[in-house]
Amino acid sequence: MHIELISHAAEGPPRPVDVLLVHGICVGAWVWRPHFMPYLAQAGYRVHAVSLRGHGGSDGRDRLAATRLRDYVDDVTDTVSHIGRPVVAVGHSLGGAVVQGAIAAGTPIAGAVLMASVPPQGLLQASLAMLLFRPRLWREVAVLASQGVAHVDPDVLRDGLFADRITPAAFAAFAGHTQDESPLVGWELQVGRPFAPLPWLTPPMLVLAGAQDRFLTLADAWATAAWYGQRPVVLDPMSHVMMLDPAWRSAADAILRWLDSRLPAAMPARSGKAAV
Repeated sequence: MHIELISHAAEGPPRPVDVLLVHGICVGAWVWRPHFMPYLAQAGYRVHAVSLRGHGGSDGRDRLAATRLRDYVDDVTDTVSHIGRPVVAVGHSLGGAVVQGAIAAGTPIAGAVLMASVPPQGLLQASLAMLLFRPRLWREVAVLASQGVAHVDPDVLRDGLFADRITPAAFAAFAGHTQDESPLVGWELQVGRPFAPLPWLTPPMLVLAGAQDRFLTLADAWATAAWYGQRPVVLDPMSHVMMLDPAWRSAADAILRWLDSRLPAAMPARSGKAAV
C-alpha cells in the first residue's frame, strides 16, 4: 500500500531529529504545507508530513469505511521506520490519538507533540460537553461522521474548527480539500477504546491547547496533560485547526522552543525568527 509522505529538506545547521507531522480527521498531509513545513524547515529540521491511508495521496480511499485506528497507527509506525532517523511526532486532533497509539505499540518515537489532541480517555466526555454547550456543532459533527463533509453546514463548521477566525472564502477553500473520514475510527474514539501509552513509558511530550478550541476544550487538554504528568501550553488566540489558524506561528514557535529546551546540547541555538 502506498502511503503519501511529503518531505521538506532542512535549511541551515542540521538538527539531530526529524519532525513527522500527523494530520487529523478529513484532511491529509497537505494541511501542513502552507505554514508548518517551511517554517520548521527554516529552523533546521527535516520535516515530513504523512497522509494516513485513505487520505490525501495515499491508497485506501476505497476501503476507508473499514479502516480502524490500528491501521493509522501502522501507517505511522511504517513511516517512522522508512525515515530511518530519530523522529519527533506532532499529532493534531485525531493525529494525536494516532501518535499516542504508535507510542503504545512500541514505535521508536524520540518525542511527541499533541496539538488539540484527542485525550487519552477518548472523545466521549468531549462529545457530551459539545452536545450540552454547542448542540448545533454537535449535530454537524454527527452529520460529518455519518454523511460526509458535503452535507454539513459550512458556517457552523467554520466556527467550530476556526472559531470564526477565517473568512467564509478561506473556509470554502479549506473545505474543498477535505474528505470523508472512517466512521469506525470515530466510533472507536467515542467508546473509549484504549490507545494511550502508560505515562511512565512515554518519550518527552508537549501538550498544546487552543483557548478558542470549540472541539476539544481546555478541560480535555488538562486531562491529556495530566495523564502524562505535564501542564498544557495554552495558546490564545487559537482555534482547533492550529496549523491554519491566523496565529499558527505561535503554535510552531511553541514547538520549536520545546524542542530547543529538550535537546539543548545536541541542537544549535536558533538565530532569531525564521522568515515567512
